[in-house]
Amino acid sequence: MKWDIFTAIEQLIILLTIAGQIWIACKVILNSDGPEQYVRIMSYATGILMFLITKALGLTFANLLLSSLQQQDIFMLILIGAVVPFLVGALVSEVTIIAIGIGRPVLTRFVLMLGAFTAAQAAYTNFIAVTTHLTTLDKAFIPNLCYAVSVGLWLTFRYRERGAGY
Repeated sequence: MKWDIFTAIEQLIILLTIAGQIWIACKVILNSDGPEQYVRIMSYATGILMFLITKALGLTFANLLLSSLQQQDIFMLILIGAVVPFLVGALVSEVTIIAIGIGRPVLTRFVLMLGAFTAAQAAYTNFIAVTTHLTTLDKAFIPNLCYAVSVGLWLTFRYRERGAGY
């Protein structure tokens, strides 16, 4: 595995994206109290459990990306490595924006579950990219980079403060 300054910057951005998702989830959980806080914690834990189920079935972004790399299928690589993570990032961002705007507890819990699932996916894909020698780091980082770009673009151009556009 060859590391250079660009790969280190890539790795830092991916880790910041994952840490940012976890920080936001912690803030959302801590902004509640009593039974609602417990339910939010359970929602976050359920998202991680959903990731573990997909991991056991071999349906994570990392597993699917590695299988498409081994088949040398460029269409599947683009679909699994770029399109699906980009769409998931846009979906997570949009649902988060809606949850912030509406303030409904069930939607907030769903966002926590979805956020935990995607953060676990990103962390696992990053782990596979760093620890295996099956592909180059750049190719292995494709899903995480597309996801991070999608979240950044969607939130940048879609999110408005309550007084600014709602």
